[in-house]
Amino acid sequence: MYSNFLPSADHVRRLEALAGAGRVAIADDEASALRHAAPTQIVFGHRYLRQLLAHAPQLQWVQTTAGGFDQLPWRELAARGIVLSRNSANSEAIAHHVVALAWAMLRRIPSAVQAQHEGRWATPFVMLPLPRTALVLGLGAIGMQVARLLRGLGLHVRGAAHSGSAAQRQACDEFVDAGRWRGALDTTDLLVLALPLDATTRGCIGARELAALPPHAIVVNIARDAIIDRPALLDALRAGRLGGAALDLLDPVLERDDPLWTTPNLLITPKVAAYHSQMQEKFEAFAEAQLQRHLAGVPLEAVVDLARAGCDP
Repeated sequence: MYSNFLPSADHVRRLEALAGAGRVAIADDEASALRHAAPTQIVFGHRYLRQLLAHAPQLQWVQTTAGGFDQLPWRELAARGIVLSRNSANSEAIAHHVVALAWAMLRRIPSAVQAQHEGRWATPFVMLPLPRTALVLGLGAIGMQVARLLRGLGLHVRGAAHSGSAAQRQACDEFVDAGRWRGALDTTDLLVLALPLDATTRGCIGARELAALPPHAIVVNIARDAIIDRPALLDALRAGRLGGAALDLLDPVLERDDPLWTTPNLLITPKVAAYHSQMQEKFEAFAEAQLQRHLAGVPLEAVVDLARAGCDP
């Protein structure tokens, strides 16, 4: 039940080679999803998931095409003990988008583009100091990719997450225990938000957290918009208490008169961090590898810990 594309014929053939002939159904509308719901054990995608759940008593696992889960019926999945795994196939592209946004703000590229459009030879811009330390909040597949890229650029990277697994700790120079990341803000040059959105992460970057950052700090959010207290961010940028911010947001789409459009030192991209020319190909390969793991009894990748979905990051 893929949302943005129909599965390729080769993908379906490979899935059937793993699961067995006739055991793969394509739901390209709600009626077909409901028609196949009763015997379904595994769902790839989530397009008709809410409608299907009540009719799928044998469902065991949902592999979403999304990187987040806040817009899915995850509470019902948790109540029924259904496994939910995220799409981590686009993590590399998203991590590169983070670096592009951060360095665009550091080097004042938006100001240069504006001067170009105005046909004006701008005087040298006041550049921000190159970052030495970064704090990555959320160390899922995306956060770990971001941490590795930033370390490769010579930054000292701190990472914060729920569990602090061996892989998460290895991705960073320094791991910050959950609930203690605010103590690291005053020495953070670049703050990257890669957190899932839930009741406790909503608005977790507010006036107090922004005030704790150095005035030259850059904030990059490639998670959900609501993780940042938007009025607090606007105030900090307009007052010059923050070096800049970059947001890859879509939820909701901004109105033409939204004050974000004219906020200084703010760069906005329209939720495109995950997009690249090989999105479908990479997800199909990821889904097939996930099915192989499932059938072999090997742990799945990118499983959402639904029991902790309401916990502090």
